[in-house]
Amino acid sequence: MTMLRRAATVGGFALLTLGLVASSAVADELSDYIDRAKDSTYTANRLVVSVWGEETRISSSYVEYSDGTEMVRVDSTWSIVGNGRSVVVNDAPQGVAFVTHAGVIDTGRYSVGDVTNVRHMRRDCHLVEVMEGDTVRAVILFDSRTGAPLITETFTNTGKVFRRSSLQDFKAYRTYAAPRDVDDVPYEIVMPLQSELLPQSVGGYELVDIFPAPGGAEQGFYSDGLFTFSLFALAETSAVTGFESPMPFITASGSYDLVATPQDVRIRWSDTNNQYVIVGDLPPDHAADVLAELPAPDVRSMFSRWWTRIFG
Repeated sequence: MTMLRRAATVGGFALLTLGLVASSAVADELSDYIDRAKDSTYTANRLVVSVWGEETRISSSYVEYSDGTEMVRVDSTWSIVGNGRSVVVNDAPQGVAFVTHAGVIDTGRYSVGDVTNVRHMRRDCHLVEVMEGDTVRAVILFDSRTGAPLITETFTNTGKVFRRSSLQDFKAYRTYAAPRDVDDVPYEIVMPLQSELLPQSVGGYELVDIFPAPGGAEQGFYSDGLFTFSLFALAETSAVTGFESPMPFITASGSYDLVATPQDVRIRWSDTNNQYVIVGDLPPDHAADVLAELPAPDVRSMFSRWWTRIFG
């Protein structure tokens, strides 16, 4: 399987996610679409809208994708990610190289449902249902010639759209070279490690890679073949930014701090020994299933954080 890794940042930690890409022909298996990722080449503006509860988030970015590498521009900052490297190009360019395993991620949790030939932006496309059992988990509009996912809608288990990503002003070619030669950017090499804190599987997601994070923390990258998340195990006293105005996320296993962005959801909690952070694109019901198999929040830690937030 070809994977496109993108980088995000929360509290100074590098977070890995998996970009969904597609095949250029009708296929019987979801993996057949994903395996054609490296063949896509396009330029577009990507608009992403996500809904969590009553919260709606919207983002827009300029994107170029080719040969397993994606360039994204937001305002004046470029991020170039792919082939095991991530570079942020601004006044002080910096890069990270990830040494990862090359194993295939199983997409057996999902199947391809109805496939319909349609026209969109004067282009021939396949409209593909992605099924999780009897539930429509995603509907993706694939460009027939390039294999690019022109529109991706993902759903909760109750059939509500919780994220929609669309490529606008789509062109089936690259229009810019890289904003600078990234070969001279210094890279930090991140090697995988072994862990006793992070489970091998949780909530239907499999552990793909484990990496060290600052301050002795650990980051596990998980995928079920369609959605992904990173799980951080931190010292309980670790400072994590990006959760200044969270909403509560209540599940059968407890109450969590949640911050939703257009691209991902961020969830934080503590037990009696560690602090945990999840960052990923998993649907709300998947998030609840994952949390149910991880250490439950300690009520005293949650109460302490809310007390500090309210009274200082």
